[in-house]
Amino acid sequence: MEQTEVKRTGEEDWCVKISLISWRNAWPPLVVAVVLLVLSIGLSSALHPTGAAFLGVILWLLAGGSAAVAAYLVVACSRPIAAVGALVTGIAVLTAFYAAPQPWLLWTTLFFVGVALIVFDTRRDVPDRGAWPLLVLRVFIGWSWVDNAQDHFWNGQWFGGTGGQFLQTLNGVAGRTPLHPLDPLYQGFIRGAMVPNPDLWAALTACGELTFGLLLAIGFATPVAAFLSIWQSSNYILEKGFVAHGAYTDKAFLAAQVVLPVTGAGRA
Repeated sequence: MEQTEVKRTGEEDWCVKISLISWRNAWPPLVVAVVLLVLSIGLSSALHPTGAAFLGVILWLLAGGSAAVAAYLVVACSRPIAAVGALVTGIAVLTAFYAAPQPWLLWTTLFFVGVALIVFDTRRDVPDRGAWPLLVLRVFIGWSWVDNAQDHFWNGQWFGGTGGQFLQTLNGVAGRTPLHPLDPLYQGFIRGAMVPNPDLWAALTACGELTFGLLLAIGFATPVAAFLSIWQSSNYILEKGFVAHGAYTDKAFLAAQVVLPVTGAGRA
């Protein structure tokens, strides 16, 4: 492993350090991410649930997962404060989708309080305390994905049965002029697979954002979540056209996400 000291802040423990992972350590989470991606798309295509039903299942799986993580933190790690943080973060996600009207300030406050409790109580377990900038990056990328997902639910009408604004975006992608030689391939996939099933693909997209956003924020299975996050942003870039100026924000977000698996941000 290669370690580079970037800046010294006065205290050795808080000296900013960035550790790069080896390719050998990067492959396993990449393979897991690909397998999970294939399984989720394959099973959902076979079962073909409604978007609303799919969202409900994912929300309660995440809530149950938060409870399981909390139990593990108490029993195996003796980290009760972090356990409370895991529960609060799970409650924040449920609040974001089930409390009406759209409770943006409430769920966001709960979310960051939960993450802060996890960070505080596990600070002694972090091998690279100097990698704290990666912690900030990881948490805010995770929160951004969850925020995006709940916005699709409340304002994008993605779960109304027809795909809402998601379908409008798909039609725009399928009908625009190709911007480079590979564009027609992606547009063909959009027309052949996604446009006929907008409700399902809207749910897959939003629930994907929700799931790996939460995982990134709490630091659980971070490398896998980071690779899935990169895949999601790559799709948004392809939708707009890789060379299109309108994709510049997605490209910047993608660049920030690449930092997470490359530096092993889950250790921070």
